[in-house]
Amino acid sequence: MKFRYKVLFVNIILLSAALGTAGYLMIRRNFELAKSAQIQNAIVENNVLQASVEYEFLQVINGGGNYDAAKELERIGNLIYSGLSSLSSGFYIKYGSGYVYSCDRLENMPTDELFKNISAGDKNYVISRHEDGYYIYVTSYGAVNGTELCVVSKRDISEAYRLMDSQISFYRLLVLIIVCAGGAVMYALSVYLTRPLEKLNRVTDEIIEGNYDVHMKVGTNDEIGLLTDKFNLMSRSVASHIDELNDMVRRRERFVADFTHEIKTPMTAIIGYADTMRSMELSEEERLMALNYIFSEGRRLERMSSKLFDLIYYKRKETEMLPIHTADMCGEIAGIMKPVLDRKNITLVTDIEPAVIYGSRELLVTVFTNIIDNSQKASCEGADISFRGILKESGIYELSVRDSGIGMSKEDAERICEEFYMADKSRSRKEGGAGLGMSLAAVILERHGAGLSVDSRLGEGTTVTAVFNSAVRDFKTEAEAQRHEE
Repeated sequence: MKFRYKVLFVNIILLSAALGTAGYLMIRRNFELAKSAQIQNAIVENNVLQASVEYEFLQVINGGGNYDAAKELERIGNLIYSGLSSLSSGFYIKYGSGYVYSCDRLENMPTDELFKNISAGDKNYVISRHEDGYYIYVTSYGAVNGTELCVVSKRDISEAYRLMDSQISFYRLLVLIIVCAGGAVMYALSVYLTRPLEKLNRVTDEIIEGNYDVHMKVGTNDEIGLLTDKFNLMSRSVASHIDELNDMVRRRERFVADFTHEIKTPMTAIIGYADTMRSMELSEEERLMALNYIFSEGRRLERMSSKLFDLIYYKRKETEMLPIHTADMCGEIAGIMKPVLDRKNITLVTDIEPAVIYGSRELLVTVFTNIIDNSQKASCEGADISFRGILKESGIYELSVRDSGIGMSKEDAERICEEFYMADKSRSRKEGGAGLGMSLAAVILERHGAGLSVDSRLGEGTTVTAVFNSAVRDFKTEAEAQRHEE
């Protein structure tokens, strides 16, 4: 069942219960007031009848002589009834154990319940239902010459019950009209209030079908509007995560393909030369050449597996942040790279502004030796490579490596940090590269909260810059510190 119908049915039930309870209490109260008024009128009428009967009977008694009390009371009853018939539906006179006068049929006579627990001077009443309506019987109790004398009045109160039945019938019709009209209004309101939920449901169906870019607009500031805003945020977040997952899947597929391709070449060479040595008679020179190929390709596989292990390890490792003096670290990097650069007669020009950054010195040394090594591979013999460090006023420290080598296209610069990606595959393989150095550098810098940018143009060279967000100036001497304080 739809939520709008649940709201409608619950409201109709509550409305009907409220109207029914209120109507019952109101009609019941009106009826009780009308009945009380009828009872009071019946008691007054009985008082009048009692006084009249007793007065006339006392006249007979005071007249002396012999008389028949039953006949006299019957005569008095007829006399009084003829004069007071407009005041009552009827009355009865009970003298002793039986009725001596009745204005009505015997089947309409009052029951014995009327005379229970009554004493001299008291009055009792009962309400009885007959075929033609409701009647109230009121009796007075007295004694004349030691004999009970009860005057019973009978009053028709059917009008009070007819009025109650009429009110109930009218109120039922009124409740039915109100419930129908209220139900129509409540249905319209429930449709209006649940319309955003219907839209949300349709949007959810689209998301289930795979369309994560959908969103909905609701111009309300209530809970439904808040839910819609959060749903839109969730939808955008899911879409973003799905894009990230798809990108991750593509990169992993590309990684597997590149890894398979990279490992296939040396393995093919190793297997081919090993099979040649196993199945053919070779000269010593040919045998040494085959062993050299097997050794060099094996070393390349070793370097590839080592860097791949480092890449996976550093993605999961928490980096301990310790203070690092940039001048000392860059001096160490220059010393490590000197033998490699000297083989191509390349000069590393350093301009490092002293500062303190935070991170792992060992990992950052690995980063910049990889970057400088890539620069020397892309540079010609006798070229210069610039290694520069700048501390900016905002506390940002930039370490950049710039070469004037072959450069790369914009597409290659954007993908240079992907695993196994090589801008110049032939040159990289010739130099023993596996396409993991820049990926490893990017992961390490990310662990340091540092940014990495690559600016390159074909034939003009490449600049790789690492940006550290928190750095302070490093004072090497007491005189520098004093000048800074002044």
